[in-house]
Amino acid sequence: MRIFSQRVVTPDACGPAEVVVEQGRIVDVEARLSASTGAQDWGKDLLIPGLIDIHTDNLEKHYQPRPGAGWDDVGAVMAHDGQCAAAGITTVFDSLALHGVRNELNRREAFPAMVAAIEQADALGLLRADHLLHLRCEVTYAELLDGIGPQQDSPRLRLLSLMDHRPGQRQMANKKPWADERSAAPEFDEGMCLRHRVAVAELAKRRAVALAAHDDATVEHVAEAKAIGCGMAEFPVTHEAAAAARATGMSIAMGAPNFVRGGSHSGNLSARAAAQAGLLDILASDYIPLSMLRSAFMLAEAPSGWALPRAIATVTANPARATGLADRGAIVQGLRADMLRVVWQEGTWPRPLETYVQGRRVA
Repeated sequence: MRIFSQRVVTPDACGPAEVVVEQGRIVDVEARLSASTGAQDWGKDLLIPGLIDIHTDNLEKHYQPRPGAGWDDVGAVMAHDGQCAAAGITTVFDSLALHGVRNELNRREAFPAMVAAIEQADALGLLRADHLLHLRCEVTYAELLDGIGPQQDSPRLRLLSLMDHRPGQRQMANKKPWADERSAAPEFDEGMCLRHRVAVAELAKRRAVALAAHDDATVEHVAEAKAIGCGMAEFPVTHEAAAAARATGMSIAMGAPNFVRGGSHSGNLSARAAAQAGLLDILASDYIPLSMLRSAFMLAEAPSGWALPRAIATVTANPARATGLADRGAIVQGLRADMLRVVWQEGTWPRPLETYVQGRRVA
């Protein structure tokens, strides 16, 4: 298969080229001014790498679309997967929490069911995107290590993140203390939290998977994360924490909905402000798959004014690099032919037309 576009986005440029695909891989990127005989001609539609989403809880919304209304497990995965593929996401890290309740969904009960449904949908050939696992590790959860256990050797496991969602901490800094909300404040064992951090970090090292710190708010949080082996600062909640992460060499991931909206819905660091300060490497969909494409192209517009390859890298090459996915994320010879056809003019919503995973059109 050969595809020509006047606007092929490679790591360093955006210009006319023809991409040659064989057996799911890019075998050549030929600079040329027009399509060769027999090639698909995409004209001015952009050809960019498939998007890589390192953090999304979108599956939960399909697993339980309304409070108390569960849905068919495999059907939920299919709906989530289809939405991702239609948004140009070719690699999705299903970011699953191991415990807690959200919108009346018991995450501890849902977690193994959702993982099993992903496996079943894949075995039945129902998935369009490549689904990997991002386990959200709440260090205050007493049964955390037992919850991780069944998935610790899964080939899908590619990202672990350390979280602390206690009221008064990090993202929850403006929440009331537990004692104000409940009749009795639960006791948090700081020693247990530390043991959990160490155990998760050791697992990440043993499995050679990425380790992220989540919702860091202070220089001290970042230093603690770096010391334990975190290579990514995921959704830092203050400029101070993001700047400290940059100084330590950690990659910085922010939510694409935050960027599109113009600010955090919870009053934390604005993704746009982070970008303007040079403190942004990765954009993740968080809870809206289509936000990734929109935010990346917004970066290429004023006032951000990033070069298009740099902007597109926030949703392709950078998340691939941060999670050790060396086989995808760019329109480069030898990599997977995960590609996206996009219609875009500055100032408008980009429109994904065709999505390819390993050279096969999936949306």
